[in-house]
Amino acid sequence: MQIISGIEKLSSLLNAEQLEALEKTADIHKNQSNITFDIKEVAGNKLSIETSQLETRSKKYATEATLIKRTHEVFDKWLSEFELEIEPSTYGVTPTSVVNPLWLERKMKEKGVRIKQIAFDTGIDRESISDWVSGKRSMSQLVKAMFYFYLSR
Repeated sequence: MQIISGIEKLSSLLNAEQLEALEKTADIHKNQSNITFDIKEVAGNKLSIETSQLETRSKKYATEATLIKRTHEVFDKWLSEFELEIEPSTYGVTPTSVVNPLWLERKMKEKGVRIKQIAFDTGIDRESISDWVSGKRSMSQLVKAMFYFYLSR
C-alpha cells in the first residue's frame, strides 16, 4: 500500500529498503495525526512536497510550522542533500461542523422557525427535517450546509 503519493519519483534516488522505511515513517504520521505527504516534483536538488492534514478524531490540528517540521522528520534522514520545498495544508474546520440536532433546536428557537416553515421554504418533506432535528437520521454535509445557511441568516 502506498502511503506517500508520488513516492515512485524517488525510486532512482533510494533503494527499495529506504523507500519502505520512508513509507513506514509516513504511515506513523498518517495513523496518529492523519497527516499525508504528496511528492509533487523532484528537480535537481529540490524536492517539492505537499503536506496535508485531514480531519482527526481528537479534533487537534497541526499548524503550518508543525506540518513543515513533520515533513522534515520523514524525509531528512533519507534525502538530506535535497532542499525541501514544502507546501503545508492545514485542516480547515468548516462552519457547518457546528450543525447537530442540539444546534438546530437552539437556532430554530432563537429564530422562531418551525419545521413546517423550513419544509415550505426548502421543499424538503417535514418528516426528513423532523428526523434530522431529532437526531433520528444523520445529516450529510449538504444537509448541514443547508441548515447552517438557512438558520444563520
